[in-house]
Amino acid sequence: MPPAEPLLLCALSGRALAQSARAAGLAPCVLDRFGDLDTRAAAAAMAVVPPGRRRPFARSALLRAAAALAPAPVPLVWGGGLDGAPDLLAALARGRELLGNRPETVRKITDPFAFAATCRRLGVPVPEVCRELPEPRDGWLVKRRGGSGGGHVRDAREVPALATGDYAQRRVAGVPVSVLLLGDGRYCLPLLVSEQWATGTPPRFTGVLAPARLDGRLVARLGEAGGAVGRAFGLVGLASADFLVDGAAFHLLEVNARPGASLEAAEAALGASLLGLHVAACRGRLPASPPRPRPGAFATAIVWAPHDLIVPEGFAWPDWAGDRTPPGTRVRAGQPLATVRAMAATGAAARLLLAERGRRLVAAMAPCPTTS
Repeated sequence: MPPAEPLLLCALSGRALAQSARAAGLAPCVLDRFGDLDTRAAAAAMAVVPPGRRRPFARSALLRAAAALAPAPVPLVWGGGLDGAPDLLAALARGRELLGNRPETVRKITDPFAFAATCRRLGVPVPEVCRELPEPRDGWLVKRRGGSGGGHVRDAREVPALATGDYAQRRVAGVPVSVLLLGDGRYCLPLLVSEQWATGTPPRFTGVLAPARLDGRLVARLGEAGGAVGRAFGLVGLASADFLVDGAAFHLLEVNARPGASLEAAEAALGASLLGLHVAACRGRLPASPPRPRPGAFATAIVWAPHDLIVPEGFAWPDWAGDRTPPGTRVRAGQPLATVRAMAATGAAARLLLAERGRRLVAAMAPCPTTS
């Protein structure tokens, strides 16, 4: 048997990508911010990269770690954290096969005005966007170009002035729904539609339920809209089109041009290695049709620490927990402790099981010592 092909994976959290790569018979070398226990177990090699002052990764540290861990020409797969840093992505990809969307594609698709114009040309509904703060500001949000996860979204009434990279977007009603896409640069295939939700203020991405509990005709319309925009931008590999759905109406908010937060739940629902499909599509091999979803509902959710806590030494992580924080780590309030997974007959039952498992994890952690 030939040796597994090595890949350099770079993402804020590389665990789901690394496990998917292993399932596809690949050897992932991972750069991420956390170095969780199960990421290390799935990785052929890994390094933890510190944050930059204004970016998710410190540029020089990331490039040094990549050269040491998996020097060029080892191919690169990138995930969350590089959407707003196409120049850093270009530097990281230098001398490598880039298995994903190129920096110039990222620049185009994260330009809110070019993106909105493309959507309008295709007949896909999008919220109005503005380069300046509108007056009055009621009903407007401020977002950051290339931002992800929701933490960059603010109410325009609370923003005194737009910073470089900010823009205003009119607020629209609806619940978050995401279409997972797979492209080869010429065609873009919708794989699965998932529900998503956020918690906190500002809202932070928290969970995914796959498949979405939507009417089949609406699912088809969302897939057609996401696929049309993906084709227009020539997307390759996995991407996600994020919508707000209000009854039969919808607006497309953005397209993330890389494997996204729905990967693990969608992979469980489809029963296939999505990283394997991603690599094949980037190399021009797109399946004729998407894998058929398995029966049931599949969900994942981030457990945000409600207060400062410590992972106990020797803690036995349950099988349904991922992104396992190493023992002895102090997790501050509002930071991610782990990801919980659930499978159930219905979406409602899966959501309930996620909540219960999240409470169990938090209750099992040790309190932080107080200082006098």
